[in-house]
Amino acid sequence: MRHFSTDILPIEGGTIVSLKGELDAHSAVMASTVLESTVESGAENLLIDCSQLSYISSAGIGVLLSVYHLSMLNQTCLTLFSMPPKIKNVFEVLGMDKVLNVTVTKEEAMAFATASRRV
Repeated sequence: MRHFSTDILPIEGGTIVSLKGELDAHSAVMASTVLESTVESGAENLLIDCSQLSYISSAGIGVLLSVYHLSMLNQTCLTLFSMPPKIKNVFEVLGMDKVLNVTVTKEEAMAFATASRRV
């Protein structure tokens, strides 16, 4: 059985959403709902913690692209961080690391979010 869950942590200037488990066609609706509602709540920054993401399918990539486009419309800075090597490899192969803001650590993601608020 596939497992997927999210944790939501409000921070100054935004929200951290942790994705845990397998982001695939079965969990895409749940992930989309959580991420889109965070953007639509008016968060300046959406930081997505990928440290516990064990798998991502094309449906999961589609969710992240959709949320990215929504964040652009809502002027929300979207940043992903702490990708396991397997997930990072998928992003690099697809060129997603060139489209989305991706940092190595939570601290880098928070610094990027802080810097984007000043612009």
